[in-house]
Amino acid sequence: MSNTNTPTAAAGNEPDGDAGSQPQEEHRLLTPVRNREDWAKTVEGNQPLRRITVLDTETTGLDWRRHSIIEIAVARVLVDAAGRIVGIERTGGSVNDPGHPLSPEISELTGLTDEMVAGKAINREQLAAFIAASEGVVAFNAAFDRPFVDALLPDLPPMKWSCAMADVPWRRLGFELGPQGYLLMQAGKFAPRAHRAMNDVLALLELLDHVCGDGETVMAKVLAAIDGEAWRVEATTAPYQKRDLLRERRYRFRPESRGGGVWHKHVRPSELEAELVWYRETIGKEPSLVELPATERYRADSTWTPVAPKVNKSIVW
Repeated sequence: MSNTNTPTAAAGNEPDGDAGSQPQEEHRLLTPVRNREDWAKTVEGNQPLRRITVLDTETTGLDWRRHSIIEIAVARVLVDAAGRIVGIERTGGSVNDPGHPLSPEISELTGLTDEMVAGKAINREQLAAFIAASEGVVAFNAAFDRPFVDALLPDLPPMKWSCAMADVPWRRLGFELGPQGYLLMQAGKFAPRAHRAMNDVLALLELLDHVCGDGETVMAKVLAAIDGEAWRVEATTAPYQKRDLLRERRYRFRPESRGGGVWHKHVRPSELEAELVWYRETIGKEPSLVELPATERYRADSTWTPVAPKVNKSIVW
């Protein structure tokens, strides 16, 4: 099965009429993502392998505090030293009755109906054991999925998390940013079915196994992010008047709750120096810098406490 994008301008038909211009790609052949049966289940030999859980959730809404998971799917994959997915060790999934009717919008988006989830429940103990048997979790949008998973599985051991959307330098790899399906098409694949959790997991596996122009897989980039350093820059020293500049710089505001409100940003090694320079030049002070091990990344804002801002206790007479 194949699909094609809308043809772009043919060579020699550019607006300036320059027949010597670089030819444009007129068609792109897309092939479907692999089914579960198309992936190896076991791996022969003694090569070192990493076990990673790839995860997707479908929920009744966007706020983990007010909404709930109605479907979750997981795949525990085996990854070799080159970052290739060499096998899917196990998969699992379940639907969950939220205790109230699904909205028409959620049913249309997910393909789930009230009848499909009625009386169903996620086996939390089995799910926690499945995830804990791996060394880390990858989701396409971990900042969305992790708070829901943490709320569902409060006893899950500390797990390393990575975000395929945020931890991969897509633009530097020649991709235009967008949702998972758009990135997948740029990698030459398409998902015949989408938004059911297992379909999205299989599509994400295909994207993670894509070999980029630099010879590395997307999964290799994700694992490098898990293994690498990261920090949370907290704008504890920024005055209120700088809030618009922080927002433009893609800082997020953690509302007032435990520890108070603060603007903050997750940065990686390649971004740290530029971020500190910008902060010093724009805010005129030093930010609070908090190391973020992979186990702490993508948690819900209300579950961590900001650094207490330094207060000048000197007395002026």
